[in-house]
Amino acid sequence: MEELEVQQAVELRPDEWFIGTVRYSVDDKGRVVVPVELRQRLGSEFYLTLSPYDTVYIFAGEDWKRYTQRLMELYQANPQRLAPVVQRIMSFGQKVKVDNNWRFIVPSNLRETCNLRKTVYFVGNGDRVELMNEESYKHRFSRITAQEVKELQAELGL
Repeated sequence: MEELEVQQAVELRPDEWFIGTVRYSVDDKGRVVVPVELRQRLGSEFYLTLSPYDTVYIFAGEDWKRYTQRLMELYQANPQRLAPVVQRIMSFGQKVKVDNNWRFIVPSNLRETCNLRKTVYFVGNGDRVELMNEESYKHRFSRITAQEVKELQAELGL
């Protein structure tokens, strides 16, 4: 009888989480500078894909590996239902490399879908960073500062 491999859940230490919000600009060529706060953790090569909120998820290499492994596990359990999700994530997926000035190009398909024009926000989100336009950021910010969210946070003791 074949033994099943037990997979350990990988947990990030608090000092490894992506936190905070930084505002930057996209230049005419679709380039964005990686904020200083994110450089060590992201490294000079990282992955981009489309989030379910039509924003860009940015993953460091190891985080991308865990994310896509989880995606494939879910897909194998229900391929018919999840095929469009896999296609969405993988077709928008892109490995990018920064230049000497720590700029990277956001691919045009992601810029267009996420409406990334002039002002963008890098928002820490645990194991990933979310890159979003100003309108999305303001909408998200209004949701996370809503009274019911404050009450839930208090209820949870967080």
